[in-house]
Amino acid sequence: MAKKRKNDTRLDPFASPVSTSSLDELLEQASVGEVLTMPAPSDPNRMITLTCLVIKHSDIEAQTRVFGQNRREQSLLSDKSVADILPAIKNDKRNLHPALCWLRNDTQWVLSGSRRRKACLLAGADYVVLSSPDFTDEDAKLLAVSSDQYIAPSLWELGQAYAETKKDLIAQGKKGSYREIAELEGVSHTAIADSLKAYEQIPMQVLQHYPTPNHLGREAAKKLIDAIKKDQDMFFLLLEDLHNQAFMADDMSDEKRAIKITQYLVNFEQPIRRNESLFSNEFIELQRSNKSGDITIKINNQVITDKRLEQLQKLLATYN
Repeated sequence: MAKKRKNDTRLDPFASPVSTSSLDELLEQASVGEVLTMPAPSDPNRMITLTCLVIKHSDIEAQTRVFGQNRREQSLLSDKSVADILPAIKNDKRNLHPALCWLRNDTQWVLSGSRRRKACLLAGADYVVLSSPDFTDEDAKLLAVSSDQYIAPSLWELGQAYAETKKDLIAQGKKGSYREIAELEGVSHTAIADSLKAYEQIPMQVLQHYPTPNHLGREAAKKLIDAIKKDQDMFFLLLEDLHNQAFMADDMSDEKRAIKITQYLVNFEQPIRRNESLFSNEFIELQRSNKSGDITIKINNQVITDKRLEQLQKLLATYN
């Protein structure tokens, strides 16, 4: 039987920064080889023994993996997604607050701390972890949920997680309804519905254009879903041309850019670029029509000498 989620940051005491508390003293003691203990997330009467390890930057990708039920879509993590912790990790050359890892089959499975892992990879820093082979599958699932507390996963990422919960419920012979999922997850059925719709109806490639997945909230998601339903071909034509828009390069806040992205993608009345740029420099531009596939070459007359023109004519004469 599925158990109700324990959405409690105390399951991972190192999930969020702490300025002054006994936790700081504990962290200061967490040196290489240090052994600590914590109650098991799924059973407070069972203790888990943790060993502090420092994984060198060059070994992070080879030695660690993110636990499969972690609610953050790892392919969407970027420097902007970890901007709140990246400067400190760059400065310290390591993460101050250790991640929690499950040592299984010679691999460190990250149960809590995937953002810290990404920040260490980006910063060229070492990855400090508290590792134990004592965790269980149930511990791992609960820690995957608890690690959401400091910065919650995006609407889309939660929808991805809720889709797995729905699958589990159906496998148990239940309907997997919004209300059943809500009861299990401890949130409203409306939140479940909005998240699932975002995940099921907005392709991941759309999120990749936003500063971070968290910049696509409920209202923006509803507008995008309506636009996709209205004219899917036009929507994806606009998406393809998004990188050509000036606001994508202009200096502005991430929040403002996210708003402009949404406004652009749902406005079907605007003129859109009909040609795809294949090559461009100061003198030459090579384009392909998105509609017909025809190729257009524009050459600045400053570089067209008689000899170059003759060579170009001979080249084009071979096409028939």
